[in-house]
Amino acid sequence: MTTSTTQRLAGVALVIALAGAGCGSDDPSPAAGGAGQAATLNGSPPFDTVKTAALSKSEHDRFLAATFDSANRLYASGWVGDGTDQMMAVARFNPDGSSDTTFGTAGVATVSVAEGGKAVELARGLVVQATGKVVVSGPVEHDPGASGDPGKDTDIALARFDAGGRLDPGFGTGGVVRLDLSAGRAEGTAYRGDSAWGLTGLAGDKLLVVGSQVGVGDGRTDTDFAVVRLNPDGTRDTSFGTGGTALVGVGPNVSESPKTAVELPDGRVVVSGYAGVNGVVSVVLFRLTTAGALDPTFGDAGIAVRPVLGNVTEAYSVVRAGNRLVTTGYGKDTADAKVDLVVNGFTLDGALDPTFGTNGTTRVDVAGEDDRGRNLVALPDGRLIVVGSGKATSSNLEGMVVRLTADGLLDPAYGQGGRKLVDVGGPNDSFFGVALSPGARTVAVVGYLGRDTGGDDTDDGAVLWLRP
Repeated sequence: MTTSTTQRLAGVALVIALAGAGCGSDDPSPAAGGAGQAATLNGSPPFDTVKTAALSKSEHDRFLAATFDSANRLYASGWVGDGTDQMMAVARFNPDGSSDTTFGTAGVATVSVAEGGKAVELARGLVVQATGKVVVSGPVEHDPGASGDPGKDTDIALARFDAGGRLDPGFGTGGVVRLDLSAGRAEGTAYRGDSAWGLTGLAGDKLLVVGSQVGVGDGRTDTDFAVVRLNPDGTRDTSFGTGGTALVGVGPNVSESPKTAVELPDGRVVVSGYAGVNGVVSVVLFRLTTAGALDPTFGDAGIAVRPVLGNVTEAYSVVRAGNRLVTTGYGKDTADAKVDLVVNGFTLDGALDPTFGTNGTTRVDVAGEDDRGRNLVALPDGRLIVVGSGKATSSNLEGMVVRLTADGLLDPAYGQGGRKLVDVGGPNDSFFGVALSPGARTVAVVGYLGRDTGGDDTDDGAVLWLRP
């Protein structure tokens, strides 16, 4: 039975919900990936076992991002619905893989920033600050009560929970920061607003939001990268960019898709995404100084646009691995081809690194169907764990984990030629987040069990624990 409580706080509805004790699946069978498949080992999680988390029994819920705190507890964020609302969600798990019932209610907390919104609000960004407070971020409806084009406008929101899973009133307004960077705009059948994907924790507990906003200027029909730096309490860091925001455009009337960022040891940041330039969807990387200006020593005047494959190459995540930057996403050579999971290596100055993989690229094609990379993490020895999805047949999408050597080659000692397909339990499964625990003892992979579309069953969040 699903239990929930609602608390009004500064005009924001806080809802804590959990379906089933321990945030686990009611079905322990292998097909459902239930938590009962393997016993914990000396306080370790059940390695190589998928645990599904039914945050709502009647609505879809998914995990999209993962991180650990200093106590080796795993956080997984995403979204959950309750039939009338879609909300940001974050769950906490103990080091042995069990739900941490001291967090929120029975281990899960959600917040509705745009109460009544049913399609946009979700937490793709996730950071645990040094204080133990948890920040999530993502897009939300600007006005969920509006209709027509105004109802399509979107903003960016962040929410911070304290160590007990309660909204922190010391962050923003009642625990929530809303960023309305630009007015939404209709463009034919499309509508553009503000959006966000990544959230990076910076030195000094500052926060970096990787998003986009509607382009500023006459005749603009596109969006620009909008990178916002916030102080630890959620106020804008006005020493960064212009009023806390750095706007970066790849070209006139080119719409960019923002993804993630990584902080370098000297405080500069590299931001990843992609954009369609000259008819080819290309990887976009750019480097910002600590003041939020483009770093002219990177790429071409601060921006590297890299059309790696002939038709599409997307970069969903970027990490630093030794003396390289590494991205993952997916791509293809021609318009009518299926996409492959793609991992690319770049020099620290933004050039494609020919010593990585094969001429800078590693591709994974499971069976001639669509395969996608969504996130990656670098291990201390330089190896890479990449997560996403793969298709062994045209009708069954499964979660996929890929392991690469430090030089970007598929690791033959792992799975089937360097990759493993993981049946989470549905026909549309996928992994989106990955995190490495303190001390590099555990890799946690999060995503969801994807049900049949149009059926009565709903998607559930999923967690997979791996040994590095």
